[in-house]
Parts: sequence; structure tokens; C-alpha cells
Amino acid sequence: MDTASATTPSFAHTLPRPRQVHTITDRFSLNSTYVLDDGKLVVVDPGSDLNVRQLETYLHRFLFRRMEDIDLIVLTHLHPEHTAGLASLLKLCNAPVAASGVALRIAQAGPGERQFYPDIIHLARSVFPSYFSPVMLAGPSYTQQVRQVNIWLEDKEGLPGHPDWRVLASPGHSPESLCLYNPFTAELLSGDTIMIVEERTPLLRSASGSANKRALEMMLHVLRTLTIRYLYPGHGRALIGENLLQRALVQ
Repeated sequence: MDTASATTPSFAHTLPRPRQVHTITDRFSLNSTYVLDDGKLVVVDPGSDLNVRQLETYLHRFLFRRMEDIDLIVLTHLHPEHTAGLASLLKLCNAPVAASGVALRIAQAGPGERQFYPDIIHLARSVFPSYFSPVMLAGPSYTQQVRQVNIWLEDKEGLPGHPDWRVLASPGHSPESLCLYNPFTAELLSGDTIMIVEERTPLLRSASGSANKRALEMMLHVLRTLTIRYLYPGHGRALIGENLLQRALVQ
């Protein structure tokens, strides 16, 4: 999150509404796929082919919906354990795919197979100065995933077609990471921005370097200003309660 986006998002005082998030968990790897149901359906992070099969069963048995009812697919970041089921999911629905616009700007910095010359590093840093790690700029996989995205999301915008859900850029785990927040239901989907560790403690873990840690510290400051009663991480079980980020740590 850059300096401009580190300011507190403005959300009007709202009355609570019923929860909208359903969890689809791969019991073997504990990758979590989420379904947002606000009348229309959004799938967040189709982590594996198994997750997609479980998703199809869940929609049919418990929500009495079809895969064709999926309105949007959102990727919180482009790490493979969160996107591996995307191809399978796209065979079952015609929903567009959305991800952070940071991913597009990084992909446009140079071919995915290109080595990390100083000019590419400088360009990536200038695109998103508060965070840079070369990890996800290597290899064709990242570029291939970017090609599957139809909608590019920016910080503080409403989710297309689902304006109650807001996009929060959250670099640190990866430059293109984002969270989704609903002030009406007090629900936060954090992807891997927040992990749950021992004694159910939320942890924001820097991928590398002090600059990344500073970005996460700013992100935690922003998140602590929000009313969050339901926290859904990318891996493991959700946290439910008040002041969920009071004990959160940054590493």
C-alpha cells in the first residue's frame, strides 16, 4: 500500500447485515476458497481442482445454486495455491476474473521469462514503491495468470457489481495482494495478507525486507480502524469475534 492509500478508508456508519461469506476448504492443503453471496455469487481464490469440485457440490446442495450463477471470480493474489483451480472453474462458468491492477503493471514491465535487470527492478519499484520483491516476476506462470484476468481492481474501489465489497490493496506478502472488506457485514477476506498462527493469533508476514514490513505495518494500522467481526484468511479457519486484530503481529 503506498502512502496515499495508507489513509483510513471512509466507510459510513452502517447497521449490521447477515454474513455473506461461505467457506470451501481443501482439507488436505487447507487452502480456502470463498463464496460471497449478496444475491449474486462471487468466488474468491479457486485454489485447486479439488476446491472447485467441492465448490460445485456446495453450491448445489446448500445454496441451491448453479455454477452458472457465479457472477465474478476474484484472485487475492497470484500465488499458485490460490489460483490453480481457475482453469477448471472457467470451464464451468462464464464469470470474468478480477485481480489487482498492480499485477498487470508488473507484467507489463517486461516478459515473464526475462531476468531481473536493474531497469526492470527500478520500474517495478516505481510502479509500487512501498513493496517490491522479485519472487513473482520470474517465469511464465505469472504472465500466464495475468492473461486470464479480465478486470483490474484498484485500492478503495467497490468490487464490480458488488459495491458493498471494497478492495483494499495490501502489499507485503506479494506486491499484488489485496483484501476484500464489507462494512455492512463486518467481514474481511484477507488472502495471505493475514495468516493465523499459534493460539489463533493473526500474523502479517513480510515476504522479504524491511520495506515490506513497513508496508504491512501501515496495512495493519488501516485494518485496525475497521469494524471486523469475521476474518477469513487464505489458509485455515476463520476468526470470529470483536477486536480480532488487537493481538495481530507483523514479522
